[in-house]
Amino acid sequence: MTDKIYYIKKAYELLERVTPLTYDCGKLCGGLCCKGDGDTGMWLFPYEEELLKNIDGFTLKECEGNMGYKMVICGGTCDRKTRPLACRIYPYFPMITDDSYDVRADIRGISSCPVLYKNIKPDYAFIRQVRKIARLFDRDETLKNYISDINSMLDEIENFAKEMTDE
Repeated sequence: MTDKIYYIKKAYELLERVTPLTYDCGKLCGGLCCKGDGDTGMWLFPYEEELLKNIDGFTLKECEGNMGYKMVICGGTCDRKTRPLACRIYPYFPMITDDSYDVRADIRGISSCPVLYKNIKPDYAFIRQVRKIARLFDRDETLKNYISDINSMLDEIENFAKEMTDE
């Protein structure tokens, strides 16, 4: 049986040398995604808490809306090698469908991330690696279900946003 943490460690490894843009996208917004408060953080994937629970500068906190998994709150700076997966893939999210693996823009970042609201095309190498993560996570039922649940939630948010703009 594969150690469940393996999947998260492998995802970290796949993203070690790629980011959404070929340059520091934090320069576009002054690092807004790293400037949360005591109630704002990044949602953890299943199994990820085990890797982050003793990292200096990170606080793990219960949260609503993340299928019972915690979120991590940071002080605004961290060792990039210890960032949670949500930070590494932001502002994108993997997708698993019956016949493919893909990557989507995460609408939750539309108001704060210039990559999304300026429609800046992400680096292809990054997208390819996030697709590999989707393929990897498809091997584990818990991770596969998590991705499916979050994608359903993102669909609901997008549909609601469309309804609001159509009125």
